[in-house]
Amino acid sequence: MPVDGFGDLLALNISVPGLSPKYPYVHCTLDAEVCQMTTCEGEINAASSVMALAISGQFDFRKTYWLVAGIAGVNPKYSTIGGVALSRYAVQVALQYEFDAREMPENFTTGYVPYGTLGPNSYPTILYGTEVFEVNQALRDLAFNYASKANLSDNEDSKKYRSRYRPEGKIFAMASNGPSVVKCDSATSDVYYSGKLLSEAFENITDLWTNGTGRYCMTAQEDNATLTVLLRLAIYNVVDFARIIIMRTGELSTFLL
Repeated sequence: MPVDGFGDLLALNISVPGLSPKYPYVHCTLDAEVCQMTTCEGEINAASSVMALAISGQFDFRKTYWLVAGIAGVNPKYSTIGGVALSRYAVQVALQYEFDAREMPENFTTGYVPYGTLGPNSYPTILYGTEVFEVNQALRDLAFNYASKANLSDNEDSKKYRSRYRPEGKIFAMASNGPSVVKCDSATSDVYYSGKLLSEAFENITDLWTNGTGRYCMTAQEDNATLTVLLRLAIYNVVDFARIIIMRTGELSTFLL
């Protein structure tokens, strides 16, 4: 809704050259204290839009807090449809070689192989610098303390879909429960993927690339692209990278029974 507790987000509409033609405006409250922009979907759109916004000269972002938000597929081990996740890490899980799984070697557990390696589930030896981003954990935890008090909406269609996970027992307990706010991490890929094997492969990569401290629970197309731009700008004090929160809300589950 354009009008909420922050005010009317359509009170001030600012045209910014370089934003997506589908979403050419930044929408703000009348005092410009709270603004919202839509990057358009995908990594290229996100990076292009955020950079255009930052270099437009129309805003001062040095003390701005950023809420990077979107819908997501859900890892049913950690959340469910309608659930909300606040992330410490964003992992570009698809930044790997890919074999067609029908043609991969017999000893491979997945067709995804990190760059510069000879098999799955390894640290890449060729780095692009966008594989993993870590945001301010203390700010994430503060946001979680507030967000976890929210009353999340639910509906009968979601409950019906959720019930498919009950036979799996405790491993999918979060999937069969109602929506809640959780702390877990974002996996970035421009490909919409589904199924147990791909989800487990990206779950393993998230764990490995974060040295066992991250756990993938939400999918994203844009997060690593957005964070790449914000980090580059932070080097020149255009933005404060410590003021970023990553939030994803569950739309569909990415493990299928």
